[in-house]
Amino acid sequence: MNNTAKQFDQTSGSIARNLVKQVVGEPLEILKEAGEQITGEEKSVGSGDAPTVEPEERTSLKSGEDQIRSQRLFGALQKEIEDIRRQDLFGDLQAKISQGIEIPLDDYQGLSMEQKQVLKAQMEAVKNQQRDADSRAINEVPAIHSKPSRRFGAGQKHEAEKQQTRVEKPVPPSG
Repeated sequence: MNNTAKQFDQTSGSIARNLVKQVVGEPLEILKEAGEQITGEEKSVGSGDAPTVEPEERTSLKSGEDQIRSQRLFGALQKEIEDIRRQDLFGDLQAKISQGIEIPLDDYQGLSMEQKQVLKAQMEAVKNQQRDADSRAINEVPAIHSKPSRRFGAGQKHEAEKQQTRVEKPVPPSG
């Protein structure tokens, strides 16, 4: 009985190895049949209606589609990079304008019209703030602070008033 079990293990192991080798050797055959099993449709063999596409043509079609897709992605990435550069330029120009630096916006063609309008408005606001600050500085009269008076007796008057309102407390007898 023991001998039969060993033979069964060896034959089942060899069958399993052979199946694995076959599956590894032909992975596309399983995938071809999987489509039919999933959809339930059968391939019409020999019908002249559908053009047959060779595997080489399939790979060339897929590579063409991949190339078109990669070109679209590349174009989208380039556009995104350009948008990021434009936003960085806009931020830099805003920082310079807020520092009071005069910038000719016509030199920057990469900016949109809205961004240029925002920058122009910011330049006007900064000019107005500087003009207001300058006019306040001119109109402001400096306050003259005099030293406190140190007349003789100024503190004595207060002390005399304090003495008059003071109530004497009785002192307990010592003893």
